[in-house]
Amino acid sequence: MSISFDQGEVVLFEVRKHWFVLVAELGFCVLGTLLPMVLYAVVSVLPLTFSTPGNGLLLFAVCYTFWVLALIVVMAYLWTDYYLDVWVVTNQRVIDIEQRGLFSREVATMQLSKIQDIATDVRGFIATMIGFGDVRIQTAGNEREFVIRGVAYPDKVRAQVEAALESHGAIAIKLNTAGQAAVPPGEPLV
Repeated sequence: MSISFDQGEVVLFEVRKHWFVLVAELGFCVLGTLLPMVLYAVVSVLPLTFSTPGNGLLLFAVCYTFWVLALIVVMAYLWTDYYLDVWVVTNQRVIDIEQRGLFSREVATMQLSKIQDIATDVRGFIATMIGFGDVRIQTAGNEREFVIRGVAYPDKVRAQVEAALESHGAIAIKLNTAGQAAVPPGEPLV
């Protein structure tokens, strides 16, 4: 899917989740590959007898293979979600591309002129030490709130969006109809 940009619209930067968020999620999958082996070791030590036709170890190997394949699918989903969840900030708007599942994507845009508040939220020791958190953008109207979770250096992202806002505000005043100022007389132009 491609995004169509307006004439004169320039991409300023893109924002993705911090790499640690992906590594933490994939780490659980890697640990999940060990779970069947631990369960097999525990069950084989217990004084239980299971009567299975054929070779029990071969049955375990087949089940384990399907388990690992399922975890690989989960890891592919996590990678896809990580890579395709992105904010694209241009000189005119913020584009929120959110991957929902493997075959569904939601794209929403917010004009820079409608942004009322940009907030960051960093929670926890690891997030503070490594430098990742959430960034929220809100409007005054009843449009949806834009949230990107687990982004690298959220305060820096907030500052970059605020800089784009300031730049956009100055451009909007300069480009008003026939060069006339859009602010009331007596107020300074930004």
